Amino acid sequence: MQILPMRADLRGQLGAALAIACGLVLTVLGGWVAGHLTLDGRHLLILLLAATAAFVLGILFFYASETLLLLIILFRSNLDLILGMTKIGGGGAGISMGGLLNALIIGLIAMEMLSRKQIPVWRLLLRTWLPLLVVMIFTLAYTPRLIPGIKNDLALLSNAAIFLLAFAHVRDKSSHDLWMRAVLLSTIGPVLYGLYQVVTHTGFQAPAYEGDGLRINSSFTHPNIFAFYLVLMLSLLFVVWRGGILAVSPRVRRLLPVYGLLLLFLLMGTKTRSAWGAMAFFFLAYALIMERKLLPWLVLAAGAALFLPDVRERITELTTGNSGMYYQPLNSFAWRKDMWLAALHFMQPANYLFGYGKESYEFYSRWFYPLGNGEGPPAHNVYMQVFFDGGLLGLAGFVWLLIGSGTLATRVLKSDRKEGFLLVMLVVEFAIVSFSDNMLDYLVYNWYLWFVLGVGLSLHMAQHSGYDALAARSSPDAQFPAAVASLRKRR
Repeated sequence: MQILPMRADLRGQLGAALAIACGLVLTVLGGWVAGHLTLDGRHLLILLLAATAAFVLGILFFYASETLLLLIILFRSNLDLILGMTKIGGGGAGISMGGLLNALIIGLIAMEMLSRKQIPVWRLLLRTWLPLLVVMIFTLAYTPRLIPGIKNDLALLSNAAIFLLAFAHVRDKSSHDLWMRAVLLSTIGPVLYGLYQVVTHTGFQAPAYEGDGLRINSSFTHPNIFAFYLVLMLSLLFVVWRGGILAVSPRVRRLLPVYGLLLLFLLMGTKTRSAWGAMAFFFLAYALIMERKLLPWLVLAAGAALFLPDVRERITELTTGNSGMYYQPLNSFAWRKDMWLAALHFMQPANYLFGYGKESYEFYSRWFYPLGNGEGPPAHNVYMQVFFDGGLLGLAGFVWLLIGSGTLATRVLKSDRKEGFLLVMLVVEFAIVSFSDNMLDYLVYNWYLWFVLGVGLSLHMAQHSGYDALAARSSPDAQFPAAVASLRKRR
């Protein structure tokens, strides 16, 4: 793996700064823990292991950054439940090892900008994340929930950072394939644990009023997050199987549909209808645009799915509970619509432009929506969430993100039809499910989504956009000036 090039004095200064910061944090944290917590042996062991892991991650950060990123891509999908055990503090102000991983991702792209300066960071950010980030950071000035707002903004920043990191590490087709394989390999742990939950009849027990029963959540904190992660991986796996984006051996190709069916089985077990709809839309679009001969098989598969009791029950649930009359509980979609209307009625025209501040939806929803059982339910709709929190500016920033990333993805269609189709569909899937779920809050899903988009877009830029420096990162100090000179000559 490539070691991040960095001047020795800069590395030493940053290492010393990190050591001092860690010492201060551990000193304060140790005093706080001793004074406020009673730790049993299990939790103490978890904290000791977390401290050891933090030290190892810090070493990798400074001396083997690409290895660190590869480990994160391979294993981040397995860690949500484990990282939750390291959380200290309650509510939205709690911190855990997950925050350290977010900081490492942001730090990695900062290092790339300091040491290489080859990635068109500002151009890419302007086309995608920058407007939304600027608005969401601005809303911290008047948020009613400052600490959760800062944490959420850092998570959004880490999404943008991992998107940019793909451009730093994809140099050619071989590195593109390596990272795509790493993304697919990340499914092994969640699949194994998901199957364990199926066999042992364990998992996420939905509240009685939701009526969903037992749902498979695997290594994720909620079945919905697992479901959207599976939709992303199934989309990637299916395109690989149909002969695109990755070179695989005949033996592996024969195994891919079996593994894909296993992922579909687990997706059904999540009972997440919006994810089912996004997956069905992907298959339909692929059959209509890429391979018409698959359309009859798609129709048969859809019909067969309706014979599954859980699928049929979850779909028929939407036909009842739409009015709330006669004390009939609302179904999940009707409940969402009722809450969105309540939010719109609550908003004052004076707040249409700038909103009520970061994380304000959950803060105010306990008042404008009494059916939330005394708690502030999240928006379950990214468009509503960014509009309420950041007003029309926030909504425009999110729409800009979708349009900008979608436009970049469509350019790949000219050079690689199948990978271009995949990238466009990933953006479309994200846009669709954002109508009914809190997609910006699902960190792990976002990391994999934006990393895959970055990997695909980076290869296209390196090969077809005249950005020769992207293909010459193995020795940037020597080759980047020559690449710039070559571009100037062409102009």
